[in-house]
Amino acid sequence: MIKKFLFSTAIAAVAAMPAIAGSVEDPIVEPPVMPVYEYESDWSGAYFGLHGTYADFGGAPFWGGGAHAGYLADMGDIVVGGEVHGTYIPTPNEGWFGANLLLGYDAGKVLPHATVGVAYSTALGGEFGYGAGAGLSVMATDNIMITGRYNYTWLPGSATTVHSGSVGLSYKF
Repeated sequence: MIKKFLFSTAIAAVAAMPAIAGSVEDPIVEPPVMPVYEYESDWSGAYFGLHGTYADFGGAPFWGGGAHAGYLADMGDIVVGGEVHGTYIPTPNEGWFGANLLLGYDAGKVLPHATVGVAYSTALGGEFGYGAGAGLSVMATDNIMITGRYNYTWLPGSATTVHSGSVGLSYKF
């Protein structure tokens, strides 16, 4: 009988115990902190690439292509640099060589820029000229740049003006 009494008392005591695992209050759940991704652009470095060019010589359109190389220095919001380039135009079998200074605004992955420089044309026995341009470069990856640019070149010896546009793909080291 004592066994029955002790067993019944133990069952009643266990049934009367409050739940220990739960709580009367709702749990406070903090929302997870979302990471903020910011692209730190750095245009500094040497680059080399290829470009295609469309040029208008006094109303006559010509297509060509070439190579370019340069160096950019990122100084915060301002980017400065220099570039040399060579372009071959199959018809009329002409080569263009030039050197430009570049000044741009660092807008993250985009670099609007202006250029000034000198040019040399192999046409008519060779002639030096001056040029200016404006363009936009985009960082496709940390090492790949895509650039589109308009150039105006003036050859004072023959009083020739050349309007050209180019699209280039460059690898930045």
